[in-house]
Amino acid sequence: MSSISEYAPESLNHDDKLYAYLDESKSGGGEIVCSAGYLFEGPKARQFRIEWQEFLDSKRIKFFHATDDIRRPDAEEIFSTLASLTKRTAFHGFVNFLHPKALKAIDKSIRGYVGSSFSMATLGCMNIMGKRAKREGKSVVYFIENGNRFDGELRDFLRQIKNDRRQIELYALAAADTVDKREVIQLQAADLFAWSFSRSHYRGRWEEKLKELIRDKTLFHSMTTYNPTMLAMLNSFHGMQSNRKKFDY
Repeated sequence: MSSISEYAPESLNHDDKLYAYLDESKSGGGEIVCSAGYLFEGPKARQFRIEWQEFLDSKRIKFFHATDDIRRPDAEEIFSTLASLTKRTAFHGFVNFLHPKALKAIDKSIRGYVGSSFSMATLGCMNIMGKRAKREGKSVVYFIENGNRFDGELRDFLRQIKNDRRQIELYALAAADTVDKREVIQLQAADLFAWSFSRSHYRGRWEEKLKELIRDKTLFHSMTTYNPTMLAMLNSFHGMQSNRKKFDY
């Protein structure tokens, strides 16, 4: 199993791989948690990095963060530019969401096989990304935004996947780790998608930024939601279990 460090932004030149960038978000009231992101081919991931960095530099922005940048007077230009660039460069968009309250309803005897809502949403999104990549005969390098309080749990799930050939095949896994969106700039496209999706749920209508990403069908997007009990059974079958003992979310 390769290390994520082998796939630095300057080295996205592996024709047999796709590059996944995932971020998570939750609605304002916490009713849903989602993991969203994009698959890129290597040359397009490089193109995104170059063009988006040039735009950020022109605006004197260190990095894009939707929650903060929506307050800027030039927010419309920033969001539209990012949406347009993502549609021109990404291969496929994905979002997986769940209702955290559903986790409280599953039996305590299998709760540990699911883990936190963050891990469940992220692994679910990785699963559908892996399925898409296998249709292309390619494996996936997963870059996942860090900073979530359940990062340690997710990294332990990733360790378990890397140690099981069945799981590697399931996720079409080449490498995976949590990273900083300031260092892996393509994560900022995932930030826009995740934020737009959760904000749409909270406001009860499709966010204009989300409609801009998907309405003209330039880039295909997939949406899924996983049943916690079914996922617990699947993880149990593969011997996957959270390293946490208590669960509050």
